[in-house]
Amino acid sequence: MAKIVFEGVRKTFGDFTALDGIDLEIRSGEFLVVVGPSGCGKSTLLDLLGGLSTPTSGRILLDGKPVTGPGLDRGIVFQQYALLPWRTALGNVEFGLEATGVPRRERRARATEFLDLVGLTGFEDRHPHQLSGGMRQRVAIARSLAYDPDVLLMDEPFAALDAQTRESLQDELRRIWQRTGKTVVFITHGIEEAVYLGQKVAVMTSRPGRIKEIVPVSFGERPETAAVGTGTGTGTGPQGEELRSSPEFARYRHEIWTLLHDEVARAQQLEKEEASV
Repeated sequence: MAKIVFEGVRKTFGDFTALDGIDLEIRSGEFLVVVGPSGCGKSTLLDLLGGLSTPTSGRILLDGKPVTGPGLDRGIVFQQYALLPWRTALGNVEFGLEATGVPRRERRARATEFLDLVGLTGFEDRHPHQLSGGMRQRVAIARSLAYDPDVLLMDEPFAALDAQTRESLQDELRRIWQRTGKTVVFITHGIEEAVYLGQKVAVMTSRPGRIKEIVPVSFGERPETAAVGTGTGTGTGPQGEELRSSPEFARYRHEIWTLLHDEVARAQQLEKEEASV
């Protein structure tokens, strides 16, 4: 049975239709990346899965049960870090555990464990303003993982970062996914990011958003991504560079670009027509 199922999901805002007829299945432990032109409803899809919004029609099932609101079975990481500035990195990770009633000693141990998982051992006592953008996003990921959700939802979490930091965090995320076996739904505008991260890439149409095609991505058995700083297995290291420059990578990138090309052109034309009204 699929972990997540979208059945005929439609979402409207007044006269505006954001999503129309979304049918999608995601297996347990799968890494699905969603791409599409601006305004196609990618973030709306993620909000619906996170329980932050409800479908106008259709339904979303998680482990066979309808999603009716937010829950601890889903962790969400947004593009903006949304860290509490008065709390340290450790305190930010502990915050979600406090709300679930985890005892103080256990909170600290788990927060320390997940900061280590994202490569931030030694930075526990730093406040957000003392951390780089990439480090702040790692804290946000650790916070979402600390209460052990089954599903990790990520809405363009690396979009605001520079290219080198973004590639480093892509590797970090793949390593965490490989270690934890979480089901990940990841939204991005970047085709290369989609190909590098995803087991499957769902390409959406221009507005109203529908699933145009699901592209399975497989590079065979690639080695487990090493932790940041080890110098092996990372997208900015030899193995990652080799993968990104491989013919297979180029083929997947071209396939997804081709699927997106007409949708982006259609979205741009729609924007022009609306602007002229």
